[in-house]
Amino acid sequence: MLEVRSPASGFSPPQSSSSAELRPNDICRLVIACVAADFGLAAADLENGLRGSQRAALARQIAMYLAHVGFGLTFEAIGRAFGRDRTTIAHACRVVEDARDDIWFDCRVATLELMCRAAAGGDGR
Repeated sequence: MLEVRSPASGFSPPQSSSSAELRPNDICRLVIACVAADFGLAAADLENGLRGSQRAALARQIAMYLAHVGFGLTFEAIGRAFGRDRTTIAHACRVVEDARDDIWFDCRVATLELMCRAAAGGDGR
């Protein structure tokens, strides 16, 4: 079962009326904070240039996917925020999309998307 927790990374999004006013880097940091908190990881585990543990790699892929699908950011913008190539972001999106065939995984990703949108102060679009 997905446990809803507030992001523990210390990131607080800028005070704004909607996520449309947030810069791509801010959106990525917000998504990283939400996903890291859900996975019980530090945000730094998702942001560093190393692959890290399998758990951290999956959490990072989900964060990249949510930044693209949930907030409409380009692969290039996400790549700059994560310090990775756009092809890595495309691969992460394919991996997560393929894994969504599993109902439990799909529910977890959908819930994380809702959490990220709520944290951004709007519907994410």
